Amino acid sequence: MTIESTEAIPLAGAQRELERQLEERLAALQEIEPFALPSIDPVAYQTAASHRVTIEQITAALNRINQGTYGRCTRCGRQIAPARLEVLPYAAACIECQSHAEAA
Repeated sequence: MTIESTEAIPLAGAQRELERQLEERLAALQEIEPFALPSIDPVAYQTAASHRVTIEQITAALNRINQGTYGRCTRCGRQIAPARLEVLPYAAACIECQSHAEAA
């Protein structure tokens, strides 16, 4: 796996952070999953669902790093603001596209 850096996004750091977050989410999911049934613990059920969604997003971001498309909006193709990626390293869309998606 080769990692190249772009002018605005340090990919090696992003990859390390994504891998760290993935490990944390997987560990948390493994811990709460036995109780994550709507009839037993609805809060754990919703938390587990949230972890699963985030795990999918992190995995997709790691795949974008491997494909060389990390940091580009998956909707319009423009660069995602580095500050957005710093806060949400698995963001797949730029702010503008994400706003339109949430408004729809």
